[in-house]
Amino acid sequence: MKTGRHLPLAALIGAVAAATGAVAGENESKFHIAYQIEVAGADESDRATKKELKDSGTNMVPAKKAAAPVQPAPPTQPKPAVEPAKSADVDAKPAAPAKQAQSMDKPAMDKPKVADATAGEFKMTPYIRIDAGYALLNEATGNGRNGTNRATTIQNTGFAGVGFGYHLEENVRMDGTFTYRAGMEIDGKDGASSTVSGQVNSVSAMLNLYYDFNQAHDWLGSKTFTPYVGAGAGISMLKTDSLNTTSGPTERGTEVYNLACAAMAGMGVSITEKLTADFGYRFINLGQFEQDGSFSTGITGAATKFDDLMAHEFHAGLRLAF
Repeated sequence: MKTGRHLPLAALIGAVAAATGAVAGENESKFHIAYQIEVAGADESDRATKKELKDSGTNMVPAKKAAAPVQPAPPTQPKPAVEPAKSADVDAKPAAPAKQAQSMDKPAMDKPKVADATAGEFKMTPYIRIDAGYALLNEATGNGRNGTNRATTIQNTGFAGVGFGYHLEENVRMDGTFTYRAGMEIDGKDGASSTVSGQVNSVSAMLNLYYDFNQAHDWLGSKTFTPYVGAGAGISMLKTDSLNTTSGPTERGTEVYNLACAAMAGMGVSITEKLTADFGYRFINLGQFEQDGSFSTGITGAATKFDDLMAHEFHAGLRLAF
């Protein structure tokens, strides 16, 4: 057997095999590293397990898929504090004022109260009135052609009146009144003790000023009752009929105009806001009255004259404001 010639060849084959094995080992190592990177992916968290690497050499088990990255939530847009008003074409209600939205954050501040310029301002209020009542008359002495009358009685009578006035201030009012008194009988005796009889009629026009005690509303706890006082001045007309005597001729009558004055007091009773019942007293001086001085026989002498005619009048009426 020729062994000597084959030793170098065997050594060469061994060296080549060793080199080939080394290269193969190196390539296998690189394959494992490259495959690990390829299979596991670049993400460190997705590194393949050892078992997966072992199995990958034969079964080629891929690495688990990397979890999808979590997408950040889109930023939310803040809702407007007040919704925009809808189009006018749709049955839209007016949008709530912005001040209402502000009230959610902080309490609304009370607006300062502005004093009403007209508060407490008094307005002149006109009114009309009607009255009726009864007059108690005084005795009126007189002088005539037979001397001083011994006694002369003037019969009591009824009266009626109308008027128009204004509330000038809260407590002050003024009115003008026109009053008619029915005929008042005259009965008495003259200086010769002859009986005399006649009649006198009266009409008066007065301008009156009143003060209403509205303070009584506090005293009484009600606005129903309002006491008042007043005074007036004006003109009276007294007209006499013929004066008859039992011992002589008839003396014709005449009319006289006098300055009249009055004082009043009473109570207003509120019925409604506009209507007030008026119950009052008035003392009035109507002035003097007289006869003509001419007689039925055609002779003329001294006219019979009477003293001032005064009356205590009690009336009830209504005042209507408008």
